[in-house]
Amino acid sequence: MIKTTQEDLLYLSSNFSKMLKRGFGKGPETCNVTKRGNRLYVLMRNFITPAEEVLLKNGDILLATRFRMSVFNTIVEEFVKEASKVLGTEYKNFYYDWNYDTNNGFLLIECDHSKDQSKIDAFFETEIVRLLVDVSSRLHKIPSSSRIVKYTQNYCVVESKGVLLEVDYILYKKGCFDLLLQQSKEIKSGYLKQKNLFEKLFNRAIDDIFLILDYENDRNYLIFNFNKVYIMEK
Repeated sequence: MIKTTQEDLLYLSSNFSKMLKRGFGKGPETCNVTKRGNRLYVLMRNFITPAEEVLLKNGDILLATRFRMSVFNTIVEEFVKEASKVLGTEYKNFYYDWNYDTNNGFLLIECDHSKDQSKIDAFFETEIVRLLVDVSSRLHKIPSSSRIVKYTQNYCVVESKGVLLEVDYILYKKGCFDLLLQQSKEIKSGYLKQKNLFEKLFNRAIDDIFLILDYENDRNYLIFNFNKVYIMEK
């Protein structure tokens, strides 16, 4: 494995931004690639095409999402090969989520077996997981396990396993992706409505929440994207 340098990550950030611009005709305002263990994390800001703007204005969010997924998948497959070459690590799987309301997106790329875990205070992680379980129980399903895999000043990534109901498996196997996409958006909306609870625990203002689902492996990633503002306790 090649030792990763900041120059490598800056190169990948710039390269991916250019690939998006080439594929969509417009690139993101900012694109930031970071790495921890065997995972790459990519945060993209202000990235929406004129065609998508028209679809969203007409209320065709699912059509806009399908269009973006079709183009984005092809671009990311190419980027994964480039990242593997530059970093000397064989990346294979990728997952992502978009928030059209805030015009931001999050991409996660990993190897086959990524078991990274962020080194943070155990009590703090327990409190985060406890709140996550409480909120999840009211939205969809209590996960069998949850852990923080990345925590920085910019965002926190929580991986949860055992998150799918039996009906989710059935819909996935039948290819009912529009229904699953709509369900995912509703669950994420539920987390956003409880944002203030997480802000108090993180002591940070939250700009965005992303929800990435991996149906093949019965898990999801919940990403809290922080604002620069810290919450002051009263």
